Amino acid sequence: MALSCSYNTIYLLSTLNLYLLIISALLSLIFRLSIDMSLLLCQWVRRGRVGCPLAVEELSLVPEKVQPSERVLLRAVSSLASLLRSWTVRRLDLTETCIPAQRLMTLLLHDGPLTIKLSEENFQQLLVLLHEVQDKNLTLSFLSKVGGDLSSCCLNWELLLYLLQQWSAQTITVDLRRNLFLQEETTRLLPFLDKIVFRRPSPSFVMTSIRELHRAHASHAVPSLLRSFDHVINLSCRELDSVDCAALIFILKHGDRVKLNLLWTSIPAEGIESILFMLHRVSDLSVDRNQLLRFIRCCAACDAQQEAASGLLRTLQHSLDLSCSGSELPEEGQTEPLSLTADDCRAVSTVLRHSSRDTQLDLRDCEVEDSVLDLLFPVLHRVHLRVSKTVLLQLLSLVPVNTEGDTARRAESLCRALGGELDLSHTTLDQRACGALVQMLDSCEGLTELDLSHCQLTDQLLLTLITHLHKVQVLDLSHNQLTDASTAALLQLLSINPSIDCVQLFSNNIEHRAAFKEHEQFEIW
Repeated sequence: MALSCSYNTIYLLSTLNLYLLIISALLSLIFRLSIDMSLLLCQWVRRGRVGCPLAVEELSLVPEKVQPSERVLLRAVSSLASLLRSWTVRRLDLTETCIPAQRLMTLLLHDGPLTIKLSEENFQQLLVLLHEVQDKNLTLSFLSKVGGDLSSCCLNWELLLYLLQQWSAQTITVDLRRNLFLQEETTRLLPFLDKIVFRRPSPSFVMTSIRELHRAHASHAVPSLLRSFDHVINLSCRELDSVDCAALIFILKHGDRVKLNLLWTSIPAEGIESILFMLHRVSDLSVDRNQLLRFIRCCAACDAQQEAASGLLRTLQHSLDLSCSGSELPEEGQTEPLSLTADDCRAVSTVLRHSSRDTQLDLRDCEVEDSVLDLLFPVLHRVHLRVSKTVLLQLLSLVPVNTEGDTARRAESLCRALGGELDLSHTTLDQRACGALVQMLDSCEGLTELDLSHCQLTDQLLLTLITHLHKVQVLDLSHNQLTDASTAALLQLLSINPSIDCVQLFSNNIEHRAAFKEHEQFEIW
């Protein structure tokens, strides 16, 4: 509920006492109130006509269409201060007020648990005034009432140093992109790391900061530095040398719960191995797909594979994403397929074998040869798989092998990795592909959904498949080349698979549809 009125209504009181009592009763159940209505009620509060104290979540001051006089503004602030002494107010929103900053100093003296929201202009002016006045109690009260959040302000070193030197448990939040001068003040900031929080720090600032701590061997300051960065070490798009890597390892060694961003970061080989064995200090790791491959290869090649694999998978939230969507690209147009070698797939397989739980494996935007893909079948039962249609057809063609038992195991593993849903839509299915699909259908039990839309299926190819669709529950055959010649086979499908829920036949060449109307499972119209 929002109630508002003009500044002048404070002085236009009339015989509204009855309405006031009704509103007061309602407000005891409502925790949002506009400041204009507070001003309207202020004089009644002073006269004791409102007996019930109120707890208000937020008061907001609504601006006038016409700029009030200086005298009216002064009385408005005075009335507001009186109201704050009578009511319990959580937040005071002055973001739209036209009251000059120096007139708001009175509100900083309020003792209650109050948060004040200010416009950027007033915020900046108040900071300058506080620096000029140099009143410690007033400064601490201001920092408390704005929650220490100075991220909307442009500061200078003298002003920031003054605020940091005030003793307080309140941290100060600054936006580094608004205050670029701080990039050159890293060394001078180190003593105040426990008092400051940085928003939007650049990777260069982060790198300079951790190098300074490493150079000074200031291990005691690492937790404070991490708090200042909200536990995010962002080194994206940086080229790290051996000294940078040593500094990063120093931070990880003395820190905890670090979120490490290495997207499009160049790291020397020895640095990757060092980072890999510090991942127990990392809660979240962000890497691009090329960097991810380097970590996977290093993990598979190291002696302590179990430890390395567990740490890597945990920090990646059990997702090996080698697609383009797994990271933000530094430049547009860099979406070339990633070519995976036999060594890459062997390394992926090694890491997945050490996984303690199912892992998301995303191979979209990847190119892999058939013989290389063959290396992934032993671990497919451990993954949730996302692949391009090209790779999916390759995997399907690799299901049939020499022995019936091995074929069944491959089919079950692939089916489980796909979540029981096989989507071959918009691929061209020839006789060979249909033969591999038949082997898949016959050998696994969990395939419930099959999408064969836009596959250029003919009556002859459907005849190859139809008797093997006895387990599928949802079948999409839309946008193919089926004719009336397939009607009998499609009707027979219901007799061999009575549990089928839906068969979609939209946009085929079937002209006589009367026979399908008798079965609700068919969708053709």
